[in-house]
Amino acid sequence: MIVVMAMSGHEAFDRVLQKMREQKMRITKPRKALLKTLMLAPQPISVEALHSQLGEKDFDLVTIYRNLEAFEQVGLVHKFMTESGKALYEWMLEDHHHHHILCRKCHQAECLDICDIENLEKLANELGYSEVTHVLELYGVCAKCRAE
Repeated sequence: MIVVMAMSGHEAFDRVLQKMREQKMRITKPRKALLKTLMLAPQPISVEALHSQLGEKDFDLVTIYRNLEAFEQVGLVHKFMTESGKALYEWMLEDHHHHHILCRKCHQAECLDICDIENLEKLANELGYSEVTHVLELYGVCAKCRAE
């Protein structure tokens, strides 16, 4: 994500298309539209919000879910679950490990560009565990919601 901010939207989109070609993915109009919508989203976005933005008549939910799953498998999209179990999606051009903090009231999600969990993973490895990974999302109430 940090790399993408330094380049224009057009350059970033071209790199996404290149990554799709490298992964032997078909580049279709619906996939392009979905990717553009994800890239323009200011924060992680739900399938329902994507469906609404893309046009409910032009895009059915099954198409959106299938494409998001395909994008996730090749590393173009990161999916994470909210505290309530709802999935949110964000696009990723580069493999950039990060976490989020989500507001319990307005559901705004913000990126946290640090991860201090590596020490715990190292400890788990020292205890004899292998293939250790983690999932971490923080929840709270944002300043805007507290002011209301």
